[in-house]
Amino acid sequence: MTYRASGSRRTLLSAAIATLLSPAFAAAQEAEVATLDRVTVTGSRTQPRTVLTSPVPIDVLSAEDIRRSGHTDISKVLQSLLPSFNFPHPTTPDGNTHIRSATLRGLSPDQTLVLVNGKRRHTSAWVNTGGTVGKGAVSTDLNAIPVSAIERIEVLRDGASAQYGSDAIAGVVNIVLRHDAGFEGVASHGRTRDGGGDTSKASLNAGFGFPEGGGVHFTVDYRDREAADRALPDTRQQYFGIHPVTGLPVALSGSYGSGTGLAPIGGGALADPREATIDRGALWRFADSADTVERTVFGNLDKPLGGGHELQVYAFGGYGISDGSSNASLRRSGQPENVRAIYPDGFLPWVDTTSTNHSLAAGIKGRAGDWRWDLSTVHGGNELEYRTRNTLNATLGTASPTAFYNGALESSQWTTNLDFANSFEIGWSAPLQLVLGAEYRRDSYGISPGEEASYVWGPYRVLDGPAAGSVPTIGSQGFAGIQPGDAGDYSRHNVAAYAEVESELGERLLASLALRFEDYSDFGNTTNGKLALRYALGGGVALRASASSGFHAPALAQQYFSSTSSRTLNNVVTGLPEYVLVRTAPVDSVEARALGARPLEPEEARNYTAGLTWGWRGLVASVDVYRIDIDDRIFLSSNFVDAAGSTAIRDYLAALGSPGVTSVRYFSNAADTRTSGVDVSARYLWELDAGSLTATAAWNRNETELTRVASTPAELTALGVRTPLFDVIERTRVERGQPRDNLILALAWNARRWGAGLSGHRYGEVRGVAATNQSAANVARFGEGSTRFVTRPTEAGTAGNFDVIQILEPKWVADVDVHFDVSDHLRLVLGANNVFNTYPTRNIATTPQVSGADTFGVFPYSELSPFGWSGAYYYARIETRF
Repeated sequence: MTYRASGSRRTLLSAAIATLLSPAFAAAQEAEVATLDRVTVTGSRTQPRTVLTSPVPIDVLSAEDIRRSGHTDISKVLQSLLPSFNFPHPTTPDGNTHIRSATLRGLSPDQTLVLVNGKRRHTSAWVNTGGTVGKGAVSTDLNAIPVSAIERIEVLRDGASAQYGSDAIAGVVNIVLRHDAGFEGVASHGRTRDGGGDTSKASLNAGFGFPEGGGVHFTVDYRDREAADRALPDTRQQYFGIHPVTGLPVALSGSYGSGTGLAPIGGGALADPREATIDRGALWRFADSADTVERTVFGNLDKPLGGGHELQVYAFGGYGISDGSSNASLRRSGQPENVRAIYPDGFLPWVDTTSTNHSLAAGIKGRAGDWRWDLSTVHGGNELEYRTRNTLNATLGTASPTAFYNGALESSQWTTNLDFANSFEIGWSAPLQLVLGAEYRRDSYGISPGEEASYVWGPYRVLDGPAAGSVPTIGSQGFAGIQPGDAGDYSRHNVAAYAEVESELGERLLASLALRFEDYSDFGNTTNGKLALRYALGGGVALRASASSGFHAPALAQQYFSSTSSRTLNNVVTGLPEYVLVRTAPVDSVEARALGARPLEPEEARNYTAGLTWGWRGLVASVDVYRIDIDDRIFLSSNFVDAAGSTAIRDYLAALGSPGVTSVRYFSNAADTRTSGVDVSARYLWELDAGSLTATAAWNRNETELTRVASTPAELTALGVRTPLFDVIERTRVERGQPRDNLILALAWNARRWGAGLSGHRYGEVRGVAATNQSAANVARFGEGSTRFVTRPTEAGTAGNFDVIQILEPKWVADVDVHFDVSDHLRLVLGANNVFNTYPTRNIATTPQVSGADTFGVFPYSELSPFGWSGAYYYARIETRF
């Protein structure tokens, strides 16, 4: 059933941003070749190629592209320039504060490999267990690398596991650090049109060349960002009602408008006078980012050692600390979770996180005869500490602290590579390029508990009000502390051997073949291969194609993450409260195995890409079609709980030695997917008397469909559990939670001391589940609003009810910037992102009669919005260089 005309087109058209510009091949266009065609080292281990002579699609974003975007973190830069890249804006108060789930080609965040200077970057300690894009994934924190430290970003839009190993299914992002000499200082400040979002940033870069060659470059970066609050007033009843006869407190009503007279308060009671005076607009915060303060240093060094073997040492790395604050849900004054002696007006818990990233790479390379060799090692890690404030543990009564240490997650990765390269004359049109290599990697992961008060079941019950004597929610509100039973340390190692050959098989045909064998200590071995071809048709036109296999190894966090939250239920026999547990259980735990969990297998992928490139005079264009089939994708399952009135799960797990567990979820190879799409891009450069003008157009169309979904395990159905292993919320998020099409149009003009840029980004339609198990009457009320939606029969609720999927409409977002070079050493920049103050489609609204998708009417926008909901952002920047 469809409301307000929905209908989705199934055709697949797409486009990827045209920073992959090709040269016109005529000799007369050499100046344009130098300007447009950029050299990349990503996509082949044999030798650098330009983006257009590469047999696979690659984008190269220069430092100037990055600066002109106006964004201060890498994920937003990539999203603004590459239509196949998505960066949603969840507000979950945990690792999402720092580590945002950016995606390439609509796949999972952990299916894109991140390199720095061509070396594998460590992943984060955080696994996404919230209800956002990338749920179940372990991402790499792209934003831990400051944009001021970057020379260029290379994005390979093709599978590359045969070259780089695990994770390179959607593609590879290679961040190349600056190594230029000189001094640069940059300072900027901006804020949103509608208030908040203030961002101040300062960076210093200093590079020094060595007399004998090589050099060293340092970057120091600071950013202070304030969230832009877009929460609406909470109209619900905040305080106990007052019985009109006895004067005793009456329990809260949770209905929209019950505190402002739009709906009756609980039990026919009188309203507390404070309902009329409380500032309802200040009770919540709803922002598409957290408050963050980031301090980062990076360095990059290379130095030749002299001698007859072309010896050169190199090193690079960084250290950064990011402090973030985000809010959990409001606890109203009259809720049982509150201790009114501490917070008479209720409280909004805050979760403060500190994310620390460190990395250090060192290597030496040289030549032995005709062989070039490179020995390198990289160690990196991430630690994520959790603290809560403006909160309490209600079971500790009036003695409860209001701030807690809640525990930490930690991960590290140590990778060592030895590569050999040579070229051989075998009588073909060009030498045969050969690369041989080996890799050893060790991964580790740890979970540390919080302080006891953050999770303990204390001696106190609800102290006052209608629920006096009952047991409140246990642990620090907003984010309960990590319990000792969830703590642990884990590690694994893997070894790999790989080879790559490349040559021109004639004057027009380039062929590249890669093969990689990898053996993991925990799940076994895998072998992957890749074949890539490029055929020059002449006149600047070339065909290219590739086919490859790939894989994603289950992350240690996906295998061992463990979380336990505590709550109470009244025993149906004794009528007394009981302490029960809600578990996110490791796949090898008693609880998970008993309910059908299986050891995680690696995701296996097959990539196919074919395309055409064209370079003619000032025009460069490309079209690439692709298909990515992935088997055994790893997702976090649904929450499995007993049906109403049943204790089957609880009794079954108690008999196996896990008493008190009433809800379990776990990671699973839950589904297979097929992703199909097209990338189209074009750029034209005009050299005019008034300066140079570059026009860019890029369009991506991408569709992911589930080709297999695992059924609910027999262990669960035998207990009467009807909940799907992979429910409608997760299936909809995978298939429709990201735009299926993105269009970017841009103009950039440069003339002597002036420059200006204008771009427009059209984000396609997004869909997400707004409500489940809704009656026909509720659905009819939803239809009275302006937000379009579709329905389907509910899969796990009451027969005849519906699940409601709301539609976020396509939106245009425009950016503009102007710069003026005061001198050769000083530049001033003014700009605006989302200059026309565009906001996403509103959530289905709550009314006094029915609850919508906007959390009691407070959160007007969906976390699936690909461009957030802060509105227009204006900024000024000053740059100085010597």
